Amino acid sequence: MTSQAATRSQRSGADVLVRRALLLATAVVALTGVLAGLARIGVGVAWGPSYAFAHGPLMTVGVFGTVIALERAVALARPWALAAPLTGSIAAFASLSGFGWASWAATLSSALLLAVNAAIVGRQMAAFTWLMLAGSVVLLAGNLGWAAGRPLFEVVPAWMGFFVLTITAERLELSRLAPTSPWATRILVVLSAIFALLACASAAGIALPDSALGTAMAALALWQLRFDLARRTVRLEGLPRFAAVGVLLGASWLLATGVFLAATGVMVPAGPLYDAVLHGVFVGYVLSMVFAHAPIILPAVARVRVPFHAVLYVPLASLHASLLLRVAGDLLPSAPMREAGAVGNALSIAMFAIAVLYARRAAGADSA
Repeated sequence: MTSQAATRSQRSGADVLVRRALLLATAVVALTGVLAGLARIGVGVAWGPSYAFAHGPLMTVGVFGTVIALERAVALARPWALAAPLTGSIAAFASLSGFGWASWAATLSSALLLAVNAAIVGRQMAAFTWLMLAGSVVLLAGNLGWAAGRPLFEVVPAWMGFFVLTITAERLELSRLAPTSPWATRILVVLSAIFALLACASAAGIALPDSALGTAMAALALWQLRFDLARRTVRLEGLPRFAAVGVLLGASWLLATGVFLAATGVMVPAGPLYDAVLHGVFVGYVLSMVFAHAPIILPAVARVRVPFHAVLYVPLASLHASLLLRVAGDLLPSAPMREAGAVGNALSIAMFAIAVLYARRAAGADSA
């Protein structure tokens, strides 16, 4: 091996270590965020109550936002891009420590993510790269509103917008294997642009009907259910079918939440209905997509193989069954049902981690 090749190998090894360290730090934040959420809903837990009101930012910005920033940094393959997830992780731990500048660190992280996505657009101009860029703009708008002191319920639509647009873009990218017709892609771009504007409005202090946001959300969900590659891959076996089931279930939750919001126009700052809307998107849609794509993303990001095993269906089924129970408790309303559903959501995350480890052990997989 030449000295130049050895240097590249060392840099690659160091890069992987940084990625794994970021994922480990994110797991710590996720554990605290989940327990904080249980405490907020009234479940007695020993660790987490003091962070109850930080549950939303911890999970959306500190966990999911950091993971997405890490995935985009890996896609760009430039060392400087790791600054986006690193800053996001710093923001999460700053929030846990009670530092007032945590929201500004999160804002910086989203600005860096925007720069990463802009660089990716410069490398490859396609509908999906532009949608990812739009998603990072929406996230930056939301984090700026949060840092400026706007109430969290006014920032939440922007956070929702970031995840919906980013996931939609990633699904469109995967659909290159079975290209979507140009007219369908144009419809998606128009719907995404409308949704992005509506999601940003609240964070900017512009009052628009919540029913409009719900309508746009439902329209994007319908597009995914009609055109997503998952409609074809669900007929296959193994990992493609598992991922497709997770994607289609997630899109169904996005549709149900969008229709509910469009019909009621209810996005109150607290209470059972607010809980139903938030978790319909962040658990039903976002977390389902995380489960579906983890066996694909982890090998790329952390160079850790995640072989498919049927046991992965157990936490996925548990996630959606417990969310049904939680939302039913929100709508009835029934506090015991809501709490039981929330505990089920939390246990599903733990079950997924255990299922991944079991799948690796069953296949005798080693880190790449």
